[in-house]
Amino acid sequence: MAFVRRAAHGSGRSARIPAAPRARKEQALSALRRRLRGWLGVDAAEQLAQRTIELSTRAADASVAATDAAARQAEQSHKLTERTAREVRRLARQIAILNGIVHHQAEATTEALKRTGWQSEEDTLEQRHLKQALDAIEGTQDVIAGPWTGEVGFELLYWIPFLNWLQSHGLDGRRLIVVSRGGTAGWYSHLTSRYIDLLSLMTPEELRQRTTESPEKRKQYDPKRALDQEILSGVEAAYGVKEAALVHPAAMFRLFGALWRKRATSSLVDSFTTYQRLGDPLPADPSLGMPASYVAAKFYFSEAFPQTDENRAFVTELLRKAGETIPVVLLSTGVRIDDHADFASAAMPNVHVLDMCDEPQKNLERQTAIIRGASGFIGTYGGFSYLAPFYGIRSVSFFSRRSFESHHLELAHRVFDKLLPGGFVALDRRAIDSVEPALARWSNRSRE
Repeated sequence: MAFVRRAAHGSGRSARIPAAPRARKEQALSALRRRLRGWLGVDAAEQLAQRTIELSTRAADASVAATDAAARQAEQSHKLTERTAREVRRLARQIAILNGIVHHQAEATTEALKRTGWQSEEDTLEQRHLKQALDAIEGTQDVIAGPWTGEVGFELLYWIPFLNWLQSHGLDGRRLIVVSRGGTAGWYSHLTSRYIDLLSLMTPEELRQRTTESPEKRKQYDPKRALDQEILSGVEAAYGVKEAALVHPAAMFRLFGALWRKRATSSLVDSFTTYQRLGDPLPADPSLGMPASYVAAKFYFSEAFPQTDENRAFVTELLRKAGETIPVVLLSTGVRIDDHADFASAAMPNVHVLDMCDEPQKNLERQTAIIRGASGFIGTYGGFSYLAPFYGIRSVSFFSRRSFESHHLELAHRVFDKLLPGGFVALDRRAIDSVEPALARWSNRSRE
């Protein structure tokens, strides 16, 4: 199984230089580097490579459009000759080869810049992980996407759309094996039918301990993280997956890290993601014992909605008011695979608490089914507030502290404005007065 290896750091030592001369030396070196880059034409080469990629991508898009148009014309008129069809296919192959040459040249330039000290280790790893993901598209062996051990929000808003983008560039779903947790196969069903749940390899307690309480990073920036290596080895042993290529979450985390560090704009995400609905609303499984119509609720405590007396009182009052208008199904899994604790509700009229701790491997699958069958969703701002509109269910969520990165919320607004206009709202809990009209509309719609 192929994994990314981190480039080794040099071990040479340099003499110590006083602070002020060292600063002057760095300024001089920076000026020298800029001149050398200009003299060597590095900036121009990078611009040329980027321009070539853009032109080849446009040409590829034009070729695909021409191919589709030609095929439609053939079906309608039956006058398209086999020779013309061969020429169109040959052109598409040549464009694909050109794209490969450009990516190869970009990799060579990246390595040269790193060796000369003109590109950081962070930038080099970002490009290397992305290239590995693109390389996985080629070939005939299985491709493992994962293992995903992180938060629901990052999985829905970044990871799955990144895999969508890879598929649009040729990743064959028949080769793809997704490794995630909690029964999320349905989130990936448009990509592949092959899914392995890592909770079949470890308990939820073990996963939580390894991702939240151990020194290992929760974000998956390194494919060589011990937890990931153990999971992949377990997949090999338990499921017989041998010599598979790997698309690791590190490719996505490294790529979008520039946005999260505020070194890039949201156009970076736009360039490497494809957003689409995960499915349409469906009635909940009758075996779950749901009311005929209901609002799904999912409240948990997080950095943006900490566990305070004020927040607990807010959720209690909101559920009470919602229950006066329409039945409420409160999702409470009793399964902790991260550091978010669910809100524990006391008994309230018309509020049904659904605990799904009996099958950890299916807890996200069941919660998805309940949200998918609801008239609307209310809850904590975060991953589940994204899940609802991805299935066409309107979502109103709350936070009490703006401690989260604003670009996540801005991206969510942009995505759902296209997928479900007006279907995603995230509010400060002090804006509670905005929610009652929404509950009334959902109740009226359920009676229609």
